[in-house]
Amino acid sequence: MRKLLLLDVDVIIDLHTLGLFGKISKAYEICLTRNVFEEARYYKRDRAKIDIDIKDVTIIENLDLESLRKVQREAKEARLATDPGESTSIA
Repeated sequence: MRKLLLLDVDVIIDLHTLGLFGKISKAYEICLTRNVFEEARYYKRDRAKIDIDIKDVTIIENLDLESLRKVQREAKEARLATDPGESTSIA
């Protein structure tokens, strides 16, 4: 059984830039929220934009809205900024 990884868009882009996403996705079950999946569109290599084609991942569609509100409220109280992908992944 493969271990589960829940990734944010920055990690996906970095793994593609380093050429490691394929290896990681073979070793782990990758889960992404819909926001993260849609944000991860391309990465840069030698000044060129290279499209990201994410395959063999689980897309998390249904989020508990109360959990999302709690994450956003706690981030605000701590004076932290979270983007939609981070908030939905945490929730």
